Amino acid sequence: MSNDSCNFDIDYYGVLQLKKNCNDLDIKKARLAIHYNSARQKNENIQGFFCLIAEAYEVLSDPFKRAIYDQYGEAGLKRGVSGPNGHISPYVFHGDPLWTFREFFGTLNPYGDLLNILEDSEVMRSIVEGHSSKRKEKPLIKSLGLTLTEIFFGALKKLKIEKFMFVDDEKINTILKEKILHVPIKPGLPTATEIVFTEEGDQGPNRIPADIIFVTEDLPHETFKRQGDNLELTVDIFLSDALVGTTVTVNTLDDRIIRIPITSIITPDYRKCIVNEGLPLVKTPNERGDLIINFNVKFPIYLSMASKYSIKKALDKHQNDNFNGELLRRNIDD
Repeated sequence: MSNDSCNFDIDYYGVLQLKKNCNDLDIKKARLAIHYNSARQKNENIQGFFCLIAEAYEVLSDPFKRAIYDQYGEAGLKRGVSGPNGHISPYVFHGDPLWTFREFFGTLNPYGDLLNILEDSEVMRSIVEGHSSKRKEKPLIKSLGLTLTEIFFGALKKLKIEKFMFVDDEKINTILKEKILHVPIKPGLPTATEIVFTEEGDQGPNRIPADIIFVTEDLPHETFKRQGDNLELTVDIFLSDALVGTTVTVNTLDDRIIRIPITSIITPDYRKCIVNEGLPLVKTPNERGDLIINFNVKFPIYLSMASKYSIKKALDKHQNDNFNGELLRRNIDD
């Protein structure tokens, strides 16, 4: 059956309800299993459909024709393609479905054992929409790791991919080629952002190329950890500094040195927030998140008796001063 009037490739696998990885035995066993009655046999569309089934079987049961169809689709099969030993002639269906049915069904009667596809809306839709027309390949998802420096300043990443690309104006023959994709990274880009390159997948005569989607992820940093638009930092300090105060020095992502005085007593849940020292906000790059400093207090592994006495004395005096101050406040209130 000629398909010159169609603007889409026929899916021979879909016509015979076979998977693309089917073997020769699967093809020979392919049967369509609901009977037509005599009234249905008068439908003109059925005659054409018989030809389509016969054509599909003839192509898929021939390893050479099937290999050409798998690579170039119906258009390439019927137009002819270039082979290693010269041009491969176009395939033309002989036009006699009864000859094929004699081998396919073992009978000249093509009405004897066919699936009622023309009246089965679900199956018909599967063939017409899901198989016969070109289908877009599933998206290709790729991870894109970004350093905090790239996220802070923004970047233009150049990524090399390999893909099958057309090499002729007829868009039949393809070869594997390299291509460079330029991926823009905005300052402050959120984690797990999807960057889509539309139809940059493999090209082919019977497919719509897949979209390539890069999903960003933050690479570990030796100093900072990202929390949304904020940066977190953990600083080790001694117990004495936690009690009496200290100054923390931070080297920022933009190569500045900031010194942060800590005057409060550092308790286990204490955190120091430095406003506007985090990552840029992607929608308003002039604004930034915050820098959050966490503390890991280092306790001494040994104290002499004199040191213990001095610490106890200082803490006792502190507790007594707090107690006397509380009594004084109560008396004043009374």
